[in-house]
Amino acid sequence: MDKKVGGIKKDLRKQLIVGIVFSVMLVAGIPAIVLGAVNSIWPVMVLGIICTVLGFYGTPLVWTSYGNNVILKRVVDAVMEENLTTNADIAGQLQMSEKTVKGYIVTGIKKKYITGYIYNGEALTPNQKEAPKKKIVQNKCKNCGGPLKATENGWRCEYCGSEFDKE
Repeated sequence: MDKKVGGIKKDLRKQLIVGIVFSVMLVAGIPAIVLGAVNSIWPVMVLGIICTVLGFYGTPLVWTSYGNNVILKRVVDAVMEENLTTNADIAGQLQMSEKTVKGYIVTGIKKKYITGYIYNGEALTPNQKEAPKKKIVQNKCKNCGGPLKATENGWRCEYCGSEFDKE
């Protein structure tokens, strides 16, 4: 469970860094345009224009997205750490509408920040189902690394004679 919460923290940290970089680009781009134009240094002026444009358009988008993901983290924490499982409980705890909480829960499930639950639109219930068992066929012997040959009871190594059951 902590791994998924760590995943959202890692994503938020990345988004914070991008937001800071875009904000600095906006602020640094304007003086670069002026210095490049005054001193006839075209590469500096072009770099300043690029930084200003990216900062001007990118900064609001990144910070808006960051703010939404901070709220998403609060919802994920309410589910994964505080064990709140109904829209009403989470909405009451976080002072949000149930409709908003529902949207954040769906997003958290899609991004795999919320795992181990089944969501019916109103409440999360622990997933009691077992993962299907997969049959893994090994092509090499665990003991010597030789090739395995199928037998009626399982697998047999052609080199060392080790036998393995079918699972």
